[in-house]
Amino acid sequence: MKSSRGSANGASAGSPLAHALEKNQQATEEVQKAAEDLAVVHAVLDTKAAAGTVDDDARRAVAETARVEKRLTESAEKLEEVNETLQKELPKRS
Repeated sequence: MKSSRGSANGASAGSPLAHALEKNQQATEEVQKAAEDLAVVHAVLDTKAAAGTVDDDARRAVAETARVEKRLTESAEKLEEVNETLQKELPKRS
């Protein structure tokens, strides 16, 4: 995912809309980082599960990490769409 940080520095950088864009960009980056971290955890757990070194509860946890990582990634994508919309609208408001 591309990052659009810093693009609120243009027109109306002190406006509430610019501030919202900046906060949304930060949230997007945090959600994406969490998704990436969870993907690493999932890969490690999945490798151990495939080797048969975990019980059924751990296997269910592995499956859940995959679902949570997917939801985080989808949320980050939605946030990025909002960022792009805010970036387009911000110059129109100045």
